[in-house]
Amino acid sequence: MPSTTPLPLASRAWRLLAVLGCVGVLLVGGLTRSNDLFPFGVLDQFSTGTDPNGEVVNTCLQGVREGEEPFDIPFGQRTVGIERADVENNLRSIEADPQLLAPLAAEHDRRHPEQPPLDALMLCQRITTLKDGTAHGEDEFVEVVRWEAP
Repeated sequence: MPSTTPLPLASRAWRLLAVLGCVGVLLVGGLTRSNDLFPFGVLDQFSTGTDPNGEVVNTCLQGVREGEEPFDIPFGQRTVGIERADVENNLRSIEADPQLLAPLAAEHDRRHPEQPPLDALMLCQRITTLKDGTAHGEDEFVEVVRWEAP
């Protein structure tokens, strides 16, 4: 038979604080449209599907060194210190101020001291056209914004 004795005040207070804390984190994540507090963020990448005859846009980074061809730099904590979704969430700000790419270039240089520093960092997009849900034709490469080393 279940107990009918009420919970002590400390137990009720702790549970209430835990619930309020979770609700607060969910509200902050939703209102700021940030994934910083994952898994309590907006998770909008799961909210829509892709048109089987539409396009898939893949945001990418490319580094440039003097005398070399541009090369792909993967997003992540081990390369530039930030994930792709975080860059995509701030795309408008980065387009307005390419200097926001400078910390990514500095982080890449710091993590790869054996290589010459970057002269430029490009935020780009590879756009894949879909036909009946599969890739059709060549990807389109678009340079969104470029940061140049001073």
